[in-house]
Amino acid sequence: MVRIFNIAVVGLVLLLTGCATPSEQQFKLAQQSVQQGDYDAAFNQAAQSLQANIGNYKMIGLFPGITRQAYAQQLIQIDHYKQARKWDQAAHGYDRISAMNRTLKQLQQALALFGNRVNTSKANRAAINSMLAIEPRDVDVQRNDAYKNAAEAHYANGQRYAKGGAFRQAQSEFAGVLSFINPYRDAGEQAAKNGHLADLADAKMYYRRAVQAVQQQHYRVAANAFARADGFIPGYRDAYALAAKYKAIADQADALLHYQSGKQLAAEHQYRAAATAFTKTLSFVPGYRDAPLLAARYTRLADRADADRYYEQGMQLMQTDRFAEAARSFDRADQFVPGFRDARDMAERAESFVPPDSYQLRHIVQQSVHKGIPLSWLDDVHRGYTEDVQIRSVSVLRQGRFNHRHEFWPYRLRLSGTCKLEIARGNEQVVGFDTIVDYRVFRNDFGDWQADFREARRGR
Repeated sequence: MVRIFNIAVVGLVLLLTGCATPSEQQFKLAQQSVQQGDYDAAFNQAAQSLQANIGNYKMIGLFPGITRQAYAQQLIQIDHYKQARKWDQAAHGYDRISAMNRTLKQLQQALALFGNRVNTSKANRAAINSMLAIEPRDVDVQRNDAYKNAAEAHYANGQRYAKGGAFRQAQSEFAGVLSFINPYRDAGEQAAKNGHLADLADAKMYYRRAVQAVQQQHYRVAANAFARADGFIPGYRDAYALAAKYKAIADQADALLHYQSGKQLAAEHQYRAAATAFTKTLSFVPGYRDAPLLAARYTRLADRADADRYYEQGMQLMQTDRFAEAARSFDRADQFVPGFRDARDMAERAESFVPPDSYQLRHIVQQSVHKGIPLSWLDDVHRGYTEDVQIRSVSVLRQGRFNHRHEFWPYRLRLSGTCKLEIARGNEQVVGFDTIVDYRVFRNDFGDWQADFREARRGR
């Protein structure tokens, strides 16, 4: 009983949680964040709660305390950043306080309108007044100082990197200056200048690598390196032309390599791999020699080989009564070569031999007794005839091998049910039966399942 009660309580809590309004959901999240000491997250969640429902008095009551703690937490963190001369983080901290100020102002405006048009208790009115009395933190001066210090720090770093020849880092630092104060001294010109010097240095580096790759006959590597050099400084020396030249040489070499591989694979009768190799050849040099013809030829041969393989696989599966797998194999054969032999017909034939499922079996057994059942099926010796037979259960005791000659499945089934036994006109009774019967299950001329029973075997 205790376990059932606990489960019921949990279910009720989940139901109530699922039905909670967005304002209530954010209220609960804010409470959790307060418990974890994360007042920044709590402020966001509290604000979202009130934005969803400015009349949430529980949230109104908690909001002043959450806001004061959130401001204090931000200011303490900013002081730590300033002491560590992490001016970027300090500036972003002041940005966060400014954003909180804007949110606070928007909520107070909405709350003032709400408070003017509602009648509520003294406690609720006091909570409203307390929230309206919250003063935002004026940090504009400190924020500007942090921005200035951050810009100066980035500028000094940029000068130091530029002096040491680390032009890419210098470019990044001067760009960092502009993210805080733009314009600032000559940071824009310095960012552009160092960016160009960094591009020029990279262009020279990749050009040298390309020349070395040419000397080592690594033409693909050379082509890519010349292209990178031209990408940093468009028109740098003759990098563009050399990239095109060595790409063409590399393409010819790779095309020949794959062409020769295709020839070898074809000689080994690996037609699919050969077709792939010739197709790869064309990806490097379109129209290379007779590669288009060879790719098409060996694709056809590979398709025919695969079709033949799947067809033979299907025939083998048919012999072992694995008709569903056989149908899939014949389908694959027809997919590789549409119209291959009689694969389509064989797939349909195999599919028709897949034995019926339990639902189908019960249905066709019920159909087989619509004219009545033999008296030998009944528990006791009776006279008369049966009608209105109702099959209650069908159990498969044994399923034999498929008879390929006459195309039927042999089953030994245990059947139970009821029927009406008519002894004389107007004299009938309902009797039960529980017997073992041998069945033949087959497709009729219309392709539907049909079943014939052969004899009853006594037994319970």
